[in-house]
Amino acid sequence: MRRLTTLFLIVFLFLTLSLCFAQESKLYMPVDFKKSYDKNARSFDGNPGKNYWQNRADYDIYVSFNPATRELSGNENITYYNNSPDSLKELVFNLFPDFYKKGNHRDFNIDASDESDGVSITGLILNNDTIDYPADNKNITSAHTSFTLNLNDAVLPGDKASLEIFWHYTVNKGSPVRTGAVDSTTFFIAYFFPRISVYDDIHGWNHYDYTGDAEFYNDFGNFNLFVTVPRNYLVWATGRLQNPGDILTNKYLERYENALKADIAIHIIDSTEIFNNNITTSKPYITWKFRANNVNDVCFALSDHYLWDALSVETDTITGRRVLINTAFNKASKDFYEVAGIAKNVINCMSYDLPGIHFPFPVLTVFNGLDYMEYPMMVNDTTLDISETPELTTHEIFHSYFPFYMGINETDYAWMDEGITSFFTYLIMKKLYPSNKDNQPFGNDYNHLIGGFSDVPLFINSSKLKRPEYNYIYYDKALSFFLVLQDFLGNDAFLNTLKEFMLKWNGKHPTPYDLFFTFERESGKNIDWLVKPWFFEYGYVDLAIRNIVGKKDGYEIDIEKKGKLPAHFGLKIYYSDSSTATFDYNAGVWMNGERIYRVFISSDKKIKSAEITDKTLRDADLSNNKFVNN
Repeated sequence: MRRLTTLFLIVFLFLTLSLCFAQESKLYMPVDFKKSYDKNARSFDGNPGKNYWQNRADYDIYVSFNPATRELSGNENITYYNNSPDSLKELVFNLFPDFYKKGNHRDFNIDASDESDGVSITGLILNNDTIDYPADNKNITSAHTSFTLNLNDAVLPGDKASLEIFWHYTVNKGSPVRTGAVDSTTFFIAYFFPRISVYDDIHGWNHYDYTGDAEFYNDFGNFNLFVTVPRNYLVWATGRLQNPGDILTNKYLERYENALKADIAIHIIDSTEIFNNNITTSKPYITWKFRANNVNDVCFALSDHYLWDALSVETDTITGRRVLINTAFNKASKDFYEVAGIAKNVINCMSYDLPGIHFPFPVLTVFNGLDYMEYPMMVNDTTLDISETPELTTHEIFHSYFPFYMGINETDYAWMDEGITSFFTYLIMKKLYPSNKDNQPFGNDYNHLIGGFSDVPLFINSSKLKRPEYNYIYYDKALSFFLVLQDFLGNDAFLNTLKEFMLKWNGKHPTPYDLFFTFERESGKNIDWLVKPWFFEYGYVDLAIRNIVGKKDGYEIDIEKKGKLPAHFGLKIYYSDSSTATFDYNAGVWMNGERIYRVFISSDKKIKSAEITDKTLRDADLSNNKFVNN
């Protein structure tokens, strides 16, 4: 009994201290976030609160696409579930193809020939009632890439709404911004259907004008996708293919089925067969059926001349679960002949090691497009030099966890998905490709920006920051922060905490505070002193060696934190006999606001010079990183 009482006290003390760390946080928190914590929708220990909720929508989407005219037409059935405590008097819809609509503002220049009339909605039915769209309907308000439908009867808490929408638009021929034609008969088509925006516990309806830079934030749901295209076009999409036997002729169907359990890539369609015109059945138009459960987006791609390789990899030794990996590519793209093997290795590493969570999807297709972009179960990657392909493939596939394993709001805090994905890309590349360059993804891009006018805090709303600064801050600077935090907490503690965060927020919508508070709870350490300057204050890293002073038993070396951001550093000592020694210090040396950290080097040898060295350190002024001892 006494031992149980002691154990109880230890657990109680740990939980109490962890909660205190969060509640005493000195971090800035906007009022809309505070309201969520006040309502117990979120918890100061980093977990979903007892009153946490989120809405969802299930979609049955039927699409026909004509590659010759680029006309996409569709109809969809949506079941929207209001799990919130609020009565919804309106529904907000995103129309992302209106990015190409004439007159709309964009962050990227597009060719005038790709401007279109945008999405034309030809039918809208709500709960069996037909709604005029838009005509002079005063209940509909259009804005940029969205429209709002004001409701005569609110969708009550715990209730659902049923909608049917008919629409069509012309897919862009050039100017590819994550979607459009790759060549005259190859297309990657994303963000192609009207979808209901996110209504959450932080902002309510998320009104978002898609202009090209900031990415996306969508609710989870189950999707049935039906894509009808002409004969001899192959289609790859988000979801598991439901009807391969209705589409592929026997020869290619057998290869596809063998690939479901093959450890080595099978050429389902090779370079000698792409123009045989006998791959699909003889019907003039063929409907491909895909199903994806609990995802927050779907997309598809098609081609009549792409090669198709496939294999599978076991991602759970207990259940024997396997993931089918497809690669679809132009025969001229030499690097793509290696992509299936690369994808297999990285998915295996992700499932068992980094982060050590079984790959969340049953299928992953790497498509040879014109971009560097991720979608649930799909990757749209351009052709690169083979030396660059592993890093790009790793980065885009890891997005399966961030933002898709958790529904992260990329429109507000892109650093959560891009920064953490860049961090894991760095670790995976070091593990699988240790000789590949310096394995510092994106890091060098940030160097010229450090300490400049555009070097803004990480918490800046993603939709307010434009490229290239968007890349430098949310990829590079965020990666630098996570390297600093990892070094402070220790590798195992850091990775275990991040894994715990992912498991707790799988299928949900975490915010930055959920991440910060999880690190505090799991580590038992208050990290406000580190998070606050990196995320909420202007500043940069600038460490300098101030002096070297000889003492009786060695030397004192003063390291000055000239910049505002705490960071780890390595110190290399050069002795007069040409020998060297290295020492490493984590950012905790600045925890109490110190500006000078005094290092004592015990040595009977004369120190000629000392230098701050660490390839992961992003320092604004390298000229003061070395000190010669006269």
